[in-house]
Amino acid sequence: MSKVKVGNRKYSPKLLRKVMNFFPPLLVNRIKIVENDSDFMNLKVEVKYSWLNKNLQKAIFGGTIFSAIDPYYAVMYWQIFSTKGIPMEVWIKKVEIRYRKAATSNLKIAFSLTENDIENAIMNLKIEGKYEVWHVVNAIDESQEVCTEARVLLHIRNSKKHNLNIF
Repeated sequence: MSKVKVGNRKYSPKLLRKVMNFFPPLLVNRIKIVENDSDFMNLKVEVKYSWLNKNLQKAIFGGTIFSAIDPYYAVMYWQIFSTKGIPMEVWIKKVEIRYRKAATSNLKIAFSLTENDIENAIMNLKIEGKYEVWHVVNAIDESQEVCTEARVLLHIRNSKKHNLNIF
């Protein structure tokens, strides 16, 4: 699963998009961030239908779709906390995925966080030093049908015991 450890490094939205889009496992599978907010609260990913990610049934490999879902919530939380100056260890603990329909066209996946999500994370990190939260995301094809439903469990930990009382 995806594990992101944060130092004191912050990435601009543009740089993060470029780095992720040229990451070989995503690049080869034709997975691309097509849009992201400056505050990292919303991110849109596209999986291009290609001979590089097509199986014998002429549908996108399930592993490609999983790869398009796996890293992004962790990266979003990581960036948000880093921007606030509170580095956290963020990783995907579990993904439950249901393939509903063969994906035979490009897919769009929209990842979204709310201020309430961040506030809940900070509140729980203050109390317990860690936080786990489920997020739901769908992969939608060009005819606007849901091909894949996924539930992503994130684990966020204040492993360096940073002071969170400033929030």
